[in-house]
Amino acid sequence: MFRRTRYQHGSVEREERKNGPAVWVYRWWEEDINGKLIHRKVQVGDVKKYPTESTAHSAADALRLTINNRCEHRNLRRTTVNTLWEHYSQEELPLKALSTQDAYIIYAKNWIVPRWGNLPLEQVKTVEVERWLRATGVADGTKAKIKCVMSAMFSHAVRWEFCGHNPISSGIPVGSGGKRGPSTGVRISAKRQRSPLVLSPEQVKLGLAELEFRDQLLVFLEGALGIRQGELGALRWLSCDFDNMSISVQHSYYWRRGGNLKSTKTEASAKLLPMHPSLKHSLQEWRSQSLYNKPEDFVFPSERLQGSKPLDLASVLKKKIQPAFRRIGITGVGWHTFRHSVGTMLAEMGEHQLTIRDYLRHSNLHVTNKYLQATSKTKRLAQDKLVDAILPTGILPKTNLIQ
Repeated sequence: MFRRTRYQHGSVEREERKNGPAVWVYRWWEEDINGKLIHRKVQVGDVKKYPTESTAHSAADALRLTINNRCEHRNLRRTTVNTLWEHYSQEELPLKALSTQDAYIIYAKNWIVPRWGNLPLEQVKTVEVERWLRATGVADGTKAKIKCVMSAMFSHAVRWEFCGHNPISSGIPVGSGGKRGPSTGVRISAKRQRSPLVLSPEQVKLGLAELEFRDQLLVFLEGALGIRQGELGALRWLSCDFDNMSISVQHSYYWRRGGNLKSTKTEASAKLLPMHPSLKHSLQEWRSQSLYNKPEDFVFPSERLQGSKPLDLASVLKKKIQPAFRRIGITGVGWHTFRHSVGTMLAEMGEHQLTIRDYLRHSNLHVTNKYLQATSKTKRLAQDKLVDAILPTGILPKTNLIQ
């Protein structure tokens, strides 16, 4: 006979520990594959994080959603945005890259939870979210990222059947058919407020002249390869194949959370890059000077940390690279500036889009196109060709005016 699944509230209790602060423990019953009830428990957090029982109960709400997922109890439909965020943090967020996790946490805790946290999911309306985002006063890119995090949370809620639709991406109940997509959800532009800074080869050359050897090599690598900041930090000597004159980018480094070495962004990111003879000579010269030159050592190690971690490139950028370029009249230089510059330089040199895509190690041309800009010089040359085709003599023809 069919047995109805009952909703469980569970219980939250405080447990003392011999070492460290006391912890809050959530307990509930769970059926095994034979239908036998088993008593389960899980730590919610310690008393430092949740000083009162009420705050511990609030934190346990996300766990109640999980254990009651098969239940048709109306409480599931009364889930708040705050509880949804806690549940998303436990179930979905750990599957993402650490950098993505940190970004989602910032947007959720600084923007989404303070404004929408106490509202039940069904009270979050598409137009209200859109009006709120437009009134925040932040950059369009930030608005788009807040929207992206909210949409991910509500997609998670739909998947777990906490609500019937995603008001951020569509606003249409699941299964109702009809038009779907961004045009029927929250409409926020992600248009850039200004184009990314792109350097010319001459500007990179002038910047190099203002730097010491180590920092010259950092800029030279960026200007010649266009690799990402994390990939530059994670570069090891074993990645440099001096015999075959190639560089293998296999990892990326994330400096937060104590430092983490992770795999490259995509499969395309792991493609080999060529090593120019000048680049080979410079790297070998740097290796002869470095205290850490074993194959497993970082190419740019932190001497303060005895080579256990790579150099803090954000600090180098702020203290060395940016001041050098400011001295030649260029402000706003970042590590990603060189990546954009490499794409534009290659395009100006007449390289095919597919070559630029593979050189920058993008997964598709759509991403590559965002990195390419036509400089004033290129546009002027293009205009010269166009005008010469329209008006070879350079003078407009004389005609009899019709009165």
